[in-house]
Amino acid sequence: MKNTILVLAFLFTSIASANQNYTFTRELVKGPRGGTTTGPAVEFDKSIPATWTALRESGLTKFERDRRAILGLQGEFEVSFEFLESFLIDTPKNLDTPYFSKATELVKVIEDRGDFISLQHILVMFIVQDGQTMGPFVTKHWRQDWQFNPSERFVYQGSKKWNMTGIESAQGKWSWNVYQVDDSPRYTGLGEWQHLESASIFNTNTMSRPLPRREFSVRGDYKLLMGQETLVLTANSWYHEQKAFKHEGNLINGKFAGKLLAREVGQNSYKRIKNFDWSAGLEYWERTKKYWADVRHVWNELFREQSITLKGSYRGSKLHSIHFKQAEDPEVLKLSPEKRRKLIKETISNFKL
Repeated sequence: MKNTILVLAFLFTSIASANQNYTFTRELVKGPRGGTTTGPAVEFDKSIPATWTALRESGLTKFERDRRAILGLQGEFEVSFEFLESFLIDTPKNLDTPYFSKATELVKVIEDRGDFISLQHILVMFIVQDGQTMGPFVTKHWRQDWQFNPSERFVYQGSKKWNMTGIESAQGKWSWNVYQVDDSPRYTGLGEWQHLESASIFNTNTMSRPLPRREFSVRGDYKLLMGQETLVLTANSWYHEQKAFKHEGNLINGKFAGKLLAREVGQNSYKRIKNFDWSAGLEYWERTKKYWADVRHVWNELFREQSITLKGSYRGSKLHSIHFKQAEDPEVLKLSPEKRRKLIKETISNFKL
């Protein structure tokens, strides 16, 4: 548990300098906010992965090429998280300080049913301090699920509320479902893949998102992000581009209500690396994967209620911290799936409004 808490705070950073007050370099002379620790140097992998070769094969159906693009998101990466407010709209606040952090992350396929693919992200971090390398620090990170021709998806309403919403026309499209570290819902985008010679690109519709961890602890002036996102897959990397408005209000009857405060752009870069020790992350997943499978099962049941609102804490604890403890509790892991799912449902129910 101690390692789990530490890794959430230890996203390391490498600060760049800038001397001009341009939109995309402003304030970097002071340094962005974000991670404050340093990780060891990594070795980038320039070889062509088998997933990219499979994606480029001729004669594939559009559906199969889409699938192979999604499977191409798996692998071993150095990840950078970069965010910048580019302009203000209707707020007395000044432009926020840019954000920048780095991490080392394993992306693993945990389920593939053909028209459904689930990818689990696992952070494995080493920290260099006073010439000494500490770690590994391991934590289960976010998860992404892909569903072809979906009939419904969860939509964030604001104020920690999600509704299951039917989709009228999704032929040839994929829903891209993003979940928190505790497997609670986050946001869903609907879109199509476009395959070009040197990249495969997925663009979402306009969607609503809750505040990210980097924001809700320091900002209280807006309730959700409204925007579109793009995934760009190349041979040795993939990029998650975000373009969103910081929105004052909630989603009401499918429409955004309230003022737009600012525009934010973001880019998360996943660059392939090699010769990195992922063993602690793989061991963690092997040890805890049955617990997390039961968590996903319970959430699938809960979404039959069509609407879910969550509290931020229960008796002073966060949902993710309770899950992390239970996931590594030998007594919990010994339970039958039925008893473990009952425990998990009771745990989540404590956070429901």
